[in-house]
Amino acid sequence: MSFPRSTALVDPQLPPSTRKSRTTAILTLAAGGLFVVVPLLVEFVSGEAFILMALAGLLTVAALPGLRSIQEGADGKAGLWGLRMVIAGLLTVTALIIMSELLAGSIPSSAQRAAEDLYAPVGLVALVLVVLGVVGLGIGMARAAILSRTAIWVWIGGMGTALASEAFEQSLRRPVPAVADALPVIGFVLAGCGLLMLGRSALLLSRRS
Repeated sequence: MSFPRSTALVDPQLPPSTRKSRTTAILTLAAGGLFVVVPLLVEFVSGEAFILMALAGLLTVAALPGLRSIQEGADGKAGLWGLRMVIAGLLTVTALIIMSELLAGSIPSSAQRAAEDLYAPVGLVALVLVVLGVVGLGIGMARAAILSRTAIWVWIGGMGTALASEAFEQSLRRPVPAVADALPVIGFVLAGCGLLMLGRSALLLSRRS
């Protein structure tokens, strides 16, 4: 049976699995776009744009369960536990970003430093959790071979580079070398490209359903 195509987000004429794939694709494309644009804005325009990284993280958290469901269990335990670790880590990092932005300028500088000292170890653990989760989820998705493998490896490489270098920066108590400072930007942009490719792959998959 064939179904008419529609550009609408939700089309009652499409089967539920196809509508879900399209919604997942749109969320993934939106997250990917933010991961490409926001790090460049932060680096070259204004550090205040960093709050948009929280939105990119939330969109990724919303998209990943849908991406995993497309695999229909073919990604195995690596995909399951990888997804859980990524979501837990991203939600923690996102919460820390939002809290730090809300507290910035509203409390004395001494209290801000104390809060940063508290956030640092929590953020470091969360980043490591996301890195491990991305690797596990990505390996499971690559084994399932349903979405673009190139997109999966670009996403793994980019996100792994970004978060590992970010964790390295957080561990330093001295000025960050210029190369290390550039790695998170490069990594997040690559991760965004990977998500854009994954979103396109999911969209093409929904059109074939």
